[in-house]
Amino acid sequence: MIIRKNNPRVIINADDFGITQGVNKAIFELVDAGIVTSTSVMTNMPDYGDVAVLRDKIGIGVHFNLTVGRPIVETQNVPTLVNSKGNFYDLSQLLTKMKKRRFVREEVEIEFEAQVKQLINIGIEPDHINSHESLLKYPFFMGIIKKIAKKYKIMGVRTYSPRKFDYKRLLNPRKIAISFYLKFQKLGWKRNGFSVTDKYDSLIQLGLNQEIAFKKLRDIFRNLPCGVLEIGVHPGYCNGNNISMGNYVYEREVELQTLLSDRFKKIIFVSGAELICFKDI
Repeated sequence: MIIRKNNPRVIINADDFGITQGVNKAIFELVDAGIVTSTSVMTNMPDYGDVAVLRDKIGIGVHFNLTVGRPIVETQNVPTLVNSKGNFYDLSQLLTKMKKRRFVREEVEIEFEAQVKQLINIGIEPDHINSHESLLKYPFFMGIIKKIAKKYKIMGVRTYSPRKFDYKRLLNPRKIAISFYLKFQKLGWKRNGFSVTDKYDSLIQLGLNQEIAFKKLRDIFRNLPCGVLEIGVHPGYCNGNNISMGNYVYEREVELQTLLSDRFKKIIFVSGAELICFKDI
């Protein structure tokens, strides 16, 4: 891929590969359409191996996960990560346990390393990392993920510098503190030699419909920031068992149909943006 650095550059990354067959099918369609240039894989999920057919076609990364499904490691080796049924805790329970220091750090490290190895074992060298339900934002998980990423030389990472700053956050001291922390976190990744995008945005919104989705995409591509922008997308078909998708279900089909549309392809063309992956940063 020839990258002209004076053009706006965009990574369209599809999260949650492997979570269901319907999500995998949607991502395949978007790759074939030339829209999705990168995907992040939940390697603890049964259908993660389908990603092998995308090797050498797009960027592929690890979507670290501790809140959906079961661990890769035998549950008796990670007892603080699972409930009585051997499943991961939901996000609320997970964060409560983290705050009360009821995790064994080594167990998280063992599971996260196993999630990386799942990709390597099917012949894929991950080019980036991120996490399900934004676990990467939390210092406890970030430290472990950074250690593993360094070990396996996975040097692309999602950071959370919003494309547009919401000035309403200035009315909330806690949100101000979070904004400063995320900026500091990004600088830390860079100081440690990781590649980061300049800005981040996504379509994710409960109740998303096509009108809202197109409005978001028009705004994004008419006002592209300097450098590299990552857009996180969550496409999918909502058939069969959707429990793994949590409360973001039918919105995935809205994202899919919007991203596949000729209308969106025209938005990209008019913007002059080049679609890249993390290897190209």
